[in-house]
Amino acid sequence: MRKIRYRVLALCVAVIILLGTLVPEIESQAAVTYNIRVNVAANVVTIYQNGVAVKAMLCSTGPSTPVSGTYDVGTHYRWWPLFDNVYGQYCTRITGHILFHSVPYLKNGDPSSLEYDEYDKLGTSASLGCIRLTVADAKWIYDNCFKSNATVTFYMDAANPGPLGVPTTQKITSSGIVMRGWDPTDPDPNNPWTGGNGVPGAAEAAARQAAAQQTTTVQATTA
Repeated sequence: MRKIRYRVLALCVAVIILLGTLVPEIESQAAVTYNIRVNVAANVVTIYQNGVAVKAMLCSTGPSTPVSGTYDVGTHYRWWPLFDNVYGQYCTRITGHILFHSVPYLKNGDPSSLEYDEYDKLGTSASLGCIRLTVADAKWIYDNCFKSNATVTFYMDAANPGPLGVPTTQKITSSGIVMRGWDPTDPDPNNPWTGGNGVPGAAEAAARQAAAQQTTTVQATTA
């Protein structure tokens, strides 16, 4: 009987120690809050973590985008059907039919079917109302803001895009047929822009280096 009491006591102590290690972690996670501020006039999204601007994103808004108000981040979807028979990656609902999502794709679940001409419109008003982003930025919101009590605030200020300025994105329309079907920031291992190593622009840089070497060889032969 005494042994049983000791075992029960030891078990209780172990549980108390375990809870003592978990509670600070839970409190730490709960302490992180995000406010996503969408400057509709400038087509810039700025992420604030606990009141501090930490990240800026180039976006495309549209005529149905709210121009004021604050909303709680809703549910999210890995792929989601959009208007006009296209699809978005890493979609996060804001309010009603308004979502954060990638630039649209022609095929559901196919990251090689990007509407590349729409990708090059990031930074301009080009959507119907949702907030279009690069895949990397849409994924960041999808990964970080769904369970962190995040809010989204819309406002208009064409003169001041935000404290982190206006970010830039790579233009892809003039790229090869295979390349331009992909978002250069997509972490998918099959993305030709990353050269299979997950580093955006790696494939393009390798192609430029190979072309330069070939030119050097031709010049040397001609000489």
